[in-house]
Amino acid sequence: MSVLWDRTSDFCYSVVGGVIVLTLGPVAGVVLMVLWLWRCLALLLVILRHRCWVTAASGMEALFALDSEAARAVISAAVILRGEVKVATVSKLVSERILEARDASGRYTHPKFRRVVEKRFGVVVWMEEENFDVSRHVRELRETGRPRVLVDEADLVEVTGKRTNLPFVRGQARWEVLVAPLTSYHGGNVDYTGSYTVVLVRLHHSLGDGRSIVGVIMAALAEPPLVRPLPSPLARHHLGGRLARAGRLVWAISNLPWVVARVLRRGDHSALHGPRLEGHKVLAWSVPLPLTALKAGRPLAGVSVNDLLLAGLAQALHRYLQSVNGEAPTRVMTVLPIDVTAPWDTLSLGNRISLCSLPLPTGDVAPLHRLWLVHKLLNEVKGSPDVLVNYLALDLISNLLPAPIARRVLNTHGVTMVASNLPGPPETIHLFGETVEELMFWIPNKSRTGVGVSMLSYQGQVHLGINVDTALVPTQKQAKHLIDYAAVYTAQILLEAMKHKQEKQDRNEEENFTLHEGMVVPEIKTHRPNECEDTSHEDLHPAGIEHYGYYYSEDQLLLCQGELEMAVDKHYKRAHSDTNLQLCHMGTGQGRFALSDINIPLLYK
Repeated sequence: MSVLWDRTSDFCYSVVGGVIVLTLGPVAGVVLMVLWLWRCLALLLVILRHRCWVTAASGMEALFALDSEAARAVISAAVILRGEVKVATVSKLVSERILEARDASGRYTHPKFRRVVEKRFGVVVWMEEENFDVSRHVRELRETGRPRVLVDEADLVEVTGKRTNLPFVRGQARWEVLVAPLTSYHGGNVDYTGSYTVVLVRLHHSLGDGRSIVGVIMAALAEPPLVRPLPSPLARHHLGGRLARAGRLVWAISNLPWVVARVLRRGDHSALHGPRLEGHKVLAWSVPLPLTALKAGRPLAGVSVNDLLLAGLAQALHRYLQSVNGEAPTRVMTVLPIDVTAPWDTLSLGNRISLCSLPLPTGDVAPLHRLWLVHKLLNEVKGSPDVLVNYLALDLISNLLPAPIARRVLNTHGVTMVASNLPGPPETIHLFGETVEELMFWIPNKSRTGVGVSMLSYQGQVHLGINVDTALVPTQKQAKHLIDYAAVYTAQILLEAMKHKQEKQDRNEEENFTLHEGMVVPEIKTHRPNECEDTSHEDLHPAGIEHYGYYYSEDQLLLCQGELEMAVDKHYKRAHSDTNLQLCHMGTGQGRFALSDINIPLLYK
C-alpha cells in the first residue's frame, strides 16, 4: 500500500511539474534565446580582440572555471614511486604519450593540456597557450629556489596542502607535474632499502573530472594500461533503449520545479559550514582499509563499498561536530559527483558529472541504522530526476549566463561537503618505469563549501583523503584525526553488520540479512589497548574457512577473511602517537585498528 501511495504521489508531482514547465516554457525559451545570441556576440568580440580562434567552454567546464581565490577548483594528487625518477624521464613520457598524441586525422588527442581557460567579455573560453613549453608544466619541486627533498609522508602531505590552492601562472594551461625525492616511506616493503620518488600532480577541474583525468593519464602512462575506471556512484539515466531514455528525460524535465525547490531549501549551519573560507588548506589521508573486506557488505547486507565509506564518514562527522559544538546536526548536506557518461562513450577529458545533494545522516543513531539511511538515500539520489535536471541546469546556467551572474547563481549555499569515490587500479602498476607504491588524490573546495573528501582504492586497499579550509578545521592534526576516525568507523559498521547476521544465524532465523528501518543493534564490546598487539588466536580460526565470518572472545571482535587482495610481502607498521591510532601489518599478514576506547582488529588469515 505504501509503495502504491508513493508511486501515485510521484505521478501527481510529475504532472503538476509538467504543467508548470509548459506554462513557463515560452518565457524561458525567449530568455534562453536572448542569452544564446549574447553569448555568440561575446565570442565574436573575443575572436576580434585577440585575433585568434577560441573555443567556448562547455557548461560544466565553465562551472569549475568560475572559482574563487579562497576555493580554487584544483585537483591534487600524489604518486609515490619506488626508485629514483628524473624530471627528464617524466617530461619525456608525458610529452610523447599525452601532449604529442594525435588521432587518425592528425589532431591532438588531448588539446586541453595546451590550452588556457579564461573569462573574456563575460564568457569562459579555451585559448591556445602562447609558445607552449612542457618544461613550464613538468619540473622539479623547488622551494626558495632550491630543490625540495621530502622527508616522509607527513612532509609530503604538508607540502601538497600548501600548494593545493595556489594560482597557476597567468596565460599558461592550468596543470603542473612536480617531481621530488622522498627520503622514507613507511608504507613500503620493509625489504626494500632503496630510494623513493614523489610525483605531485595539480590539475584544474575545468580540464576534466577525476574519472576522465585518471583514465586518460593511466591509459597513456601506466604499465599495464589501466582499464576504463568505473565511477561511483553511477547514474541510471542512460540504461535501456532510446524510448526509455527519452521517457526519463521527459520525466526529469517535468520534475524541474521540485528539484529547484529542493536546492533552494537546503541549508547547513555548523562548525564545518558558515565561516568565510580563508583560502589556506590542510590535507590528510587515512589509514588503509582492505577493499575485499569492504566488498563483503554486498553479500552481507546488500550495501556497496560506497555506502559503507559514507556511513563511516557520517559517524566521524557526528563525533567531530559533537566535540566542537556540543551536539551534531541531524544531517550534513553533501554534494556527490554522479557520472552521467554513457557506457558507449569514448574515454576523453571532460566533466560529464552531475552534482547532486545527499543529506548525510550525522545525528545520534545506531551504526546499522546510519548505514541503512545512507544506502536508502544514495539509491534515491541515483534514481531521482535530480541527476539529469542538475546536469542540464548547471550546463545551461554556466554556458549562457554572464560570468559574474553565473558565479552568484552557482554559489554552493547550504552545502557543507563534497565527497567523491574513484576506484583505482586493483593490481600493482608502474609509472615512468618504476613501481607505484601509493596513490592518493584530493578534490577541491567549491565556493562556500570548504570540505572535500575523496576515496581511492589501489592494490586492494582504500584510502580516504580530506581537503579542508583552515577556517573550518584549523590544523592538519585535527583533519588527520577526523579522516582516520572515518576509516575506523567504516570498519566498525561492517563488523556490526557481521555480528547482527551471525546472531540471526545463531537463532536459526532467516539467513539472508538486509538492512531495514528501525533495527536495534547491540554495541560492540571493546577494550583499551596501549599498543598494537599480536592478534593471533588459533582457537578463533577454524581450519578451512572459505567465507567472511565473525568470531569473538570475551574482549575482542575479529573480522576474518580467507583470501585478501593484498600482496603477501607488504608488511609495514604505521603509528600515530598523537591520536593513539595504530594500524599494524605484520609478517603473518595480521593487522588491527586500535583507537582509544575503540578496538577493532582486522585479521587477515
